[in-house]
Amino acid sequence: MRLISTGTPGLDEVLGGGLRRGFLYFVEGDSGTGKTTLGLQFLLEGARRGERTLMVSFSETTGELATAAASHGWTLDGVEVRDLTGKVEDGGAPVLFHLSETALDERVDQLLEAVGEFRPERMVVDTLSALRILSDRPGHLRRHMERIQHRLHQLDCTLLMVDGVFGEELLHPRSLAWGIVRLEQCVGDYGPQRRRLYVPKLRGQPYLGGYHDMRIRTGGVEVFPSLRAVPVQPAFESRVVSTGVGPLDALLGGGLLQGTSTALLGPPGAGKSTLVSQLTVALAGRGEAGAVFLFDESAETFLRRAKGQGMDLGPRVDSGALRLIRVDPAECSPGEFGHGLRRLVEEEEVRFVAIDSLNGYLHAMPDDQLMHLHVHDVMNYLAARGVITLVTMTQPGPLTTGERLSVDLSYLADTVILQRYFEAHGAIHAAISVMKKRYGDHEHTIREYRIGPGGLVLGEPLTRFRGVLTGIPEYVGEQSPLM
Repeated sequence: MRLISTGTPGLDEVLGGGLRRGFLYFVEGDSGTGKTTLGLQFLLEGARRGERTLMVSFSETTGELATAAASHGWTLDGVEVRDLTGKVEDGGAPVLFHLSETALDERVDQLLEAVGEFRPERMVVDTLSALRILSDRPGHLRRHMERIQHRLHQLDCTLLMVDGVFGEELLHPRSLAWGIVRLEQCVGDYGPQRRRLYVPKLRGQPYLGGYHDMRIRTGGVEVFPSLRAVPVQPAFESRVVSTGVGPLDALLGGGLLQGTSTALLGPPGAGKSTLVSQLTVALAGRGEAGAVFLFDESAETFLRRAKGQGMDLGPRVDSGALRLIRVDPAECSPGEFGHGLRRLVEEEEVRFVAIDSLNGYLHAMPDDQLMHLHVHDVMNYLAARGVITLVTMTQPGPLTTGERLSVDLSYLADTVILQRYFEAHGAIHAAISVMKKRYGDHEHTIREYRIGPGGLVLGEPLTRFRGVLTGIPEYVGEQSPLM
């Protein structure tokens, strides 16, 4: 099976390797979804490989196509362009066609004449809609499409037919296509539009089904394949890694297990980010690369707070062992976030990842009811590659009464660390406990902790209190055990 690259980053992976040479494919979508841009990338990739490439345009003039290409930093060098729009550029009077004067047969003959003259190996027709409006008889357009398909198959030429989305088969002969790629864009109540694509049809080869996020930026279309279908990696040797804090290791039954995820849950101000800093110091100290994705604060704030608590992460950042990545959830789709994470793991060999926090990311998602599936995919992907994952999430507390969690991390994560406040002797204290550990045993006590210049300090188990997790415990001891 001979497959050729589309020239669009990520799309070949979605298609199972690329497009089959010598067949017809439709690229569908509404105006502004990136169809023409994707078509130009397909042709430029062919030109880069020394192939003959042809663009037949019924909607945009040669000058308009050149301007669109220049907006991405491209030229049309190596791409033959045939302008069949009927427009006259450079200030000339436009040629106005009437349906009764311009037959569909004539336009298709012009197209086939260009094909016979140039004999391309890759070809894009933009758009089928311009031919459809010339057809007033059911089945007429389909017969012409069969002519085009047969001629290009003889030349072993791969054709991308750009079109809108139409339902009537006689006016949109989808059944002739070897495959269909559909582009969509969604506009939410806030932030820029989100773009995505899926493959409704592809014959003769496995492909990644479902929606895949995409983005159009200067430089063209980029597709972010879903993490669901990433190939499974070979098994890895699992090791227990110390957190650098003895009492915390005791709570965790020895430390963090490689290839597992840990959820840090607690109310605002409970020290979740500080705990992330503490664990980052320990994990980065092993000499392996790591990354912290920051959704709620800047990298400078994260570093400054950690340094003030006796944890200087600056040298690790400067050496490249630790990446601090500020993420704007209004600008970053789930697929793009997953793709960036995957690139760090596979190309830069990142071995631990922290996401701080998940709340800001969740609030920007258009489909909250599906976010738990995305988080599940992320955690499964990282676990399969032996990456230690830390995820913080704000839990309803004294300042967030009545709120609920958008995603229940307690069942998604392998380990759950709970941080919370409690009231005792007229003051607010903090408690930490491990509520769950999927692999191995852990300490079932509740310990008090505080955050000071030396970072996180844990005390002895609170054995003289009852009801600490309620926030208003009852003291049952003879003397105060508090720190």
